Amino acid sequence: MSRFALILGGPLLVTEALKERLEGFRLLAADSGARHALALGAVPELWLGDMDSSPPWLQRALKAPKEVLPRAKDKTDGEALLERALALGAEEVLLLGGIGGRLDHTLAHLNLAFALAQRGLKVELTDGLTRAFPLLPGVHAFPLPPGTPFSLLPYPEATLGVEGARWNLPPTPLKATTLTLENEALGPIRVEVVEGRAVLYLF
Repeated sequence: MSRFALILGGPLLVTEALKERLEGFRLLAADSGARHALALGAVPELWLGDMDSSPPWLQRALKAPKEVLPRAKDKTDGEALLERALALGAEEVLLLGGIGGRLDHTLAHLNLAFALAQRGLKVELTDGLTRAFPLLPGVHAFPLPPGTPFSLLPYPEATLGVEGARWNLPPTPLKATTLTLENEALGPIRVEVVEGRAVLYLF
């Protein structure tokens, strides 16, 4: 499987666990995501963007192949980088810095993640501490350690069920609710999306 980690410009907590997780991933960076690449001690195989968020010191510090995009364009550097990963044959995408920070970017990244999932890709977004997974109709298994807190959100509405949690839920139509926030895994959980789509959020 062709696995890509895209280093975006949103918040990212760099930990040893995250560094270990990136083994086996091809790394690409978008504009100011380069500062996270430095923190990871990694050199991406491509650094792409208009560089409006990358000061001169950063451009000197990261010795990665760089492709400069025009500032006047109809997409973010992150979306352009995602398109490049798809062109390179990505089958699994990890969006580092894809959640947290600016709400508009987070929501846009979630929508892009759903579009990837619809194409059959495995997708995850993370800020290094929390993780988010787009869920389409079907049954989704997650091998979580006991005690893992999670929320399950209809996006924007869905019929959802969950097993293996402190508060299990039979398939239930959900819309504009906090009913499925702040649950806890007792071990591996099984999420069923009967209709609609949802986001699993681990924190």
